[in-house]
Amino acid sequence: MPETFIGQLNDMLTKKRDALKTNLHQSGKRIDAELRAEVLKHWHSPLPTRRDAYKRPAYAIDGSRRRANLANGSTVFVAQALIMGENINEPLTDIEILPGTVRAETMDRFADLMLRRLEINLASEYAAKIPEGSILYLDGAIYGMLPQLYPLQAEGIPQHLDYASLLLQDYRDLFARCASRNILLLSIAKTNRQALFSKIVQRELRRAEILEITDSALIDELTERRVGFSTPLLLGTYSFDQGKSNVVIEEHGVKAEPAIVSFFVRLADLDDVLRIDLPAMCVGRQDRIGDLEVDLIDHETVVPIVQLLQSDYGGLSVYNALLYVTDLEVRLSKDKMYNIYLPMVAEVLDEELRIDRSERRFVE
Repeated sequence: MPETFIGQLNDMLTKKRDALKTNLHQSGKRIDAELRAEVLKHWHSPLPTRRDAYKRPAYAIDGSRRRANLANGSTVFVAQALIMGENINEPLTDIEILPGTVRAETMDRFADLMLRRLEINLASEYAAKIPEGSILYLDGAIYGMLPQLYPLQAEGIPQHLDYASLLLQDYRDLFARCASRNILLLSIAKTNRQALFSKIVQRELRRAEILEITDSALIDELTERRVGFSTPLLLGTYSFDQGKSNVVIEEHGVKAEPAIVSFFVRLADLDDVLRIDLPAMCVGRQDRIGDLEVDLIDHETVVPIVQLLQSDYGGLSVYNALLYVTDLEVRLSKDKMYNIYLPMVAEVLDEELRIDRSERRFVE
């Protein structure tokens, strides 16, 4: 039977080849010469000379989560985070169960915030403990999360589990400790589905109609997958001006937090681009989120950061040596969730936990 599927797939690939190939590069076909030239103007290649001189103490934080849908409609969430670095290897784990009355989209947001809160809480704690002048690597984008920290309020979620508000306070503490102790906070996102850089570049061209194309797609299409880095953005209120994100900026004091510097870098030919976020004070700027909407700033500002990232680059599979090792250690597999964690929960609660039928076939 599997061979039948493979044969049919091969037939469909042959039949749809031209259409599939067109869709694969459709975004690139919509980029005109003016936009192409503007983007390439903001792509700086080759990379600066790599420097491997004095290395500051470095630490990395990453996390992982799993959820298990139970037959009675409840959902079990397990999240774990880990900090690794010089003489430190400390885990942090949490578990919650939400009833079936919580809506599916709220469940998804809850899971994301639960994990991120664990990571940033760990980062905030250790920013006060690691040596002054250290480097602290985070997984994911800082600025993309901040506008999403409006309160988590929904039926079935107790007030003390408003991870959005708790996370916002953790970010505040983290920024303050990094500023006072000269800690370089670097956030590295391996994937990016936002259209932030692409919209700002188009706005610089004063275009009436903005092409919807993600930053990763834009850069990948135009740079021929060559090494380089983009002109950095200094991000202020830009992403806080709509819907619930406006609540964060107007009611929760985010304007006083440091503006975020964000740029993309490809550290080797043919590799994927990484998105790098860091608070403005880490590159010697004192701008606050409330001071500006968004600006393109001199690319020389982030050259020392690019050189640092080069020194910790381990090849196409190891985008950052310390984060890579941390990710391997903290990753929570489905097998561990279902065969170790859930039986532990059942034993402590003295309850039979039956997995939802749609998931049982994958674990039995």
